[in-house]
Amino acid sequence: MKLKRILGSIAALSVCSALLASDCRGFQFVLETSAAADDIISYCYFEDGTGGWEARSADSAVISSDNYIQGSKSLFVSGRSDSWNGAQVALDADTFKAGSTYAFSAAAATCSNKQTLMMLSLQYTSGEETYYDHIASAYSKDKKWAVLANSEYTIPAGATDPVLYVETESGTSDFYVDDFKIGVKGSIKSTSPVSEVTGDLNGDEKISIIDLIMLKNCLLNPKTAPPKTADADSNGDVDLTDATLLIQYMLGQITAFPDPPVPTQPETTPFDYNPNVSFREAPGNYFNPCAQAGKIVKETYNGINGSNTLNVYLPNGYDSSKQYNIFYLMHGGGENENTIFSDDVKLGQMLDNMIMNGELEPMIVVTPTFNKCAAQTFYKEWRASVIPFVEGKYSTYADSTSEADLKASRMHRAYGGFSMGSASTWAGLVNGCLDICAYWMPLSGDNWEASGSGYNKAKSVADAIDRSGLAKNEYFIMCSTGSDDIAYPNMNPQMQEMQKMSQFVFTSDFSKGNFYFMVAPGKTHWWGYVKHYIYDTLPYFFHES
Repeated sequence: MKLKRILGSIAALSVCSALLASDCRGFQFVLETSAAADDIISYCYFEDGTGGWEARSADSAVISSDNYIQGSKSLFVSGRSDSWNGAQVALDADTFKAGSTYAFSAAAATCSNKQTLMMLSLQYTSGEETYYDHIASAYSKDKKWAVLANSEYTIPAGATDPVLYVETESGTSDFYVDDFKIGVKGSIKSTSPVSEVTGDLNGDEKISIIDLIMLKNCLLNPKTAPPKTADADSNGDVDLTDATLLIQYMLGQITAFPDPPVPTQPETTPFDYNPNVSFREAPGNYFNPCAQAGKIVKETYNGINGSNTLNVYLPNGYDSSKQYNIFYLMHGGGENENTIFSDDVKLGQMLDNMIMNGELEPMIVVTPTFNKCAAQTFYKEWRASVIPFVEGKYSTYADSTSEADLKASRMHRAYGGFSMGSASTWAGLVNGCLDICAYWMPLSGDNWEASGSGYNKAKSVADAIDRSGLAKNEYFIMCSTGSDDIAYPNMNPQMQEMQKMSQFVFTSDFSKGNFYFMVAPGKTHWWGYVKHYIYDTLPYFFHES
């Protein structure tokens, strides 16, 4: 019998209110994975330690009291550089035998503001090969808990050295693990299969009263993560509106859920480019504390060259629900990641004042260090470790840190640096990072990727662009130095040769060209001047995105 007949003409919102007030004990929600004590073979609630769990190629996995699903503690995993990094525990092969079936369950909560698919997986060896299998998965967001449970998972026959671990489908955000259990077959209720059908919360590819009851549980348990499909109006939040839409669908009052909202672009006037921008110092008060100050966060990550630190500038009012352009800015030789935001340079104060006065759109600025590798090879760590760490944690235009999403968001990403940081910039551009970064800012530093004449150095850049296959309006290079800078005699010949090449259109009006070289009269090799180059040229970035 159709649900419409059962419910008659009851108003949708009244039905929703009644369901929210009801007990509905006949239906289990995904968090209800309890089993009889005699059915549990192994467990860890992280109240008295890690229970053998450890970091899996992440920086750390430590006990935390910041977020938990039961008790007062959980395992906090941080410093991940890839999606498979996480937390792991070795299984006792004598207890958990290959070919036998068990029930598995673990709760997980991502720190990301983006919907993240958490996965409980198994690594094992068979013969000389290593294999990886997914046991259960569920979505999490904003530290809300999802349970990853499978009531009947069979450890593959012949498997040796089994290791259970929690990972994410994509991204490198920090996350929590709690309430881990392994029981006899069928002792733990499986979580719903991951579905792509809006309104289908239990994964059976149908929409029924069970889905509505599960949605009710989501709304009554604010610490829990609802399935992605619970968001019936596709606005990013799960609330009573979604419950109302679900009821209206089941009553036949609507035949489809609303399409995802199309992002509206605010009306803006074209950026007022100067085609021949010249050196101009930032106002002196721009290096004083600002009434609308941003925040500089020190971060530690585990990169391909080992553990390292970087700083992240977040603009005043940073909102993780918004998307931000991002600029990676490198220091010079003999310096480190702290130099740029130090009291000697005070770039943070300058950014604060530029943003407050409308000269610069709010953006994220990251200062890494190449001090554990050569400046010329740092682009490898930037691509493999720094970007996934930073953009997995902070909100940029990358929907995830997959290669596809990094390439799709390249017009919102910039890389620059001073002196050896400039050499690092040229290296990244020449050696294949154009596919993930559109804007480049070499400051008072030579291109070491080609030896000999300025023509050879210019050609190395042109060849890289040719290999990328990009159109002339898909890459932008803004170079600066002082006329008395030690870098000028090496930079200028390359700049002159680049102006002759077909790949480059020389103008600071990036709506019409893609390459510019600003020379500051009489200025030397010093951050005290270089910071003003950034003041003059950074506002020209990101308008062609």
